[in-house]
Amino acid sequence: MRFAVPQLLWALLALPLLAAAMWGAAVARSRALARFGGGPALLGRHTRETSPHRRAVKALALLAAVGFGVVAAARPQWGAGTETVSRKGIDLVVLIDTSRSMAAEDVSPSRLARAVREASLLLDALGGDRVALVTFAGKPALACPLTLDHEAVKLFLEELDTEAVSVPGTALADALAEAAKALGPGPAPGTEAKARAIVVLSDGEDHEGGIDQATRALHQAGIVVYAVGCGTDGGAPIPEGDGAYKRDEAGKPVTTKLEEGPLRHLALETDGRYFRASTSEAEVEEIAQSLSSLDASGSTTVVKTRWVERYQIPLALALCALLVDVALADRRRGA
Repeated sequence: MRFAVPQLLWALLALPLLAAAMWGAAVARSRALARFGGGPALLGRHTRETSPHRRAVKALALLAAVGFGVVAAARPQWGAGTETVSRKGIDLVVLIDTSRSMAAEDVSPSRLARAVREASLLLDALGGDRVALVTFAGKPALACPLTLDHEAVKLFLEELDTEAVSVPGTALADALAEAAKALGPGPAPGTEAKARAIVVLSDGEDHEGGIDQATRALHQAGIVVYAVGCGTDGGAPIPEGDGAYKRDEAGKPVTTKLEEGPLRHLALETDGRYFRASTSEAEVEEIAQSLSSLDASGSTTVVKTRWVERYQIPLALALCALLVDVALADRRRGA
């Protein structure tokens, strides 16, 4: 079982507060009636027609309706559905820069957040292509191997964070080599070619060099690279948490700018394209269209698993609980 929007489940923590507020309102109402009726001793004469048990049931029903409503909004999913999709024969690696400079906020909400969103939108636009995820800073890491399960790749995307970098720096050439490794060896001579591509989302900073050699290797392997630059020409300081920013030896904030040169060169030399991340996110659709136009020889039909939406169950329970709250009167029977 999983939730498509698990963040909404935090709202369940408000249920005890709601219950406390309802209890406080009931106590305040009883005290007001006692003052109006001449004191606690005479309160029973004015409350004979109401049932405290029914009021308790109504309160519990309202709490249940809110709780189940929150669970439904979080979209619970379980069970494996299947979907037949056309496998175009394209293998793709999404390569995301997670270095500290990607925490800069010259694009909203941050460079890394923009890169993650664009990667997620790209996954939605793809068909039956296999996708892998590689992250890099001072050292690359294979976060998810090639898979048809794009939802699984999204789960890894959601966990990306610049604070989790084990080796600082930016080694773009090593990351490209790791991405090529994730794609596996090229087709054997005499066999049908299978299109292979890499989508790089980065601010273009590179501290290690070796881009030219890595680019030649990718071109010789027939791997097309699409590069997306995340950042602005003006740049921004690098956050370090608690409102502080990275500073140089002189105590001045370190500003990181978008370096388009390496990304443009990489895309140009591999017959790909370069884009700058934009608020319209139109570049995502252009990349998806370019990927679909790549050699799709060897197309096959495969069965892909899908999580089955089960929000209808808690939603129905929430409506039933709400009906109980509305339909149940708090007056005693026969009163």
